[in-house]
Amino acid sequence: MLDSRSFSVKILHYHNQKLSPEMMFKAKGVNVGISTIYCWIHHGKLGLTKQNLLYPRKGKTVKKQASLNFKPAGQSIEQRPEAISLRLEDGHYEINTVLLTRAKNHCLLVLTDRRSKHQIIRLIPNKSAESVNQALKLILKQHQILSITADNGAEFNRLSDVFSKEHIYYAHPYRGTNKNHNRVIRRWLPKGTKKTTPKEVAFIENWINNYPKKCLDYKSPREDCLLTNLNLKFSFKLIIDFYS
Repeated sequence: MLDSRSFSVKILHYHNQKLSPEMMFKAKGVNVGISTIYCWIHHGKLGLTKQNLLYPRKGKTVKKQASLNFKPAGQSIEQRPEAISLRLEDGHYEINTVLLTRAKNHCLLVLTDRRSKHQIIRLIPNKSAESVNQALKLILKQHQILSITADNGAEFNRLSDVFSKEHIYYAHPYRGTNKNHNRVIRRWLPKGTKKTTPKEVAFIENWINNYPKKCLDYKSPREDCLLTNLNLKFSFKLIIDFYS
């Protein structure tokens, strides 16, 4: 069995790669309990402090609620087909923007597949409908997007210039899914980051798509997509063989 020093080296290695204690234990085979890792951090046994945690605990905040007077810019999220709402197939994305600073400058355009959690992240000049649509037109040359779900932000009020209206849905504010994914991006680009590059954003996108997810049984979005495609090909082959 490895000694505690060997465990410490391994934990620090994965900590520097922005992995949470849960992912170290569940996906990377670090044979130390999750609570033990947190205990070591809290007691300074790894040379870390509570502030080095990916999400240091803060005081309780009032949970925001969606407005009762919500008026979507187009089709409401309640009108989405069941296959989209239940996350039964790939290709249905949620879209949002992540600001780097409060100043009106570069920000991130983030698309997240509802089922596989695969992410597409692009650095855009500003938070405007024109910048969003220009980026989306380029993204569509590389990715298939069957539907898009957005909030009522002004940057998304011209999505119909890129997608058919019947494939656009507008959600209530304060969606938990986007908030959770934004937190992962913040591991690399904390609030107040004044500058980043397309190369760094591409690295973050690749890192996220290879990061294990609890909701995917600790597979990464990329692994999940590959397995899904293999299963589809195998099922299709069985059907062909059956009728041939």
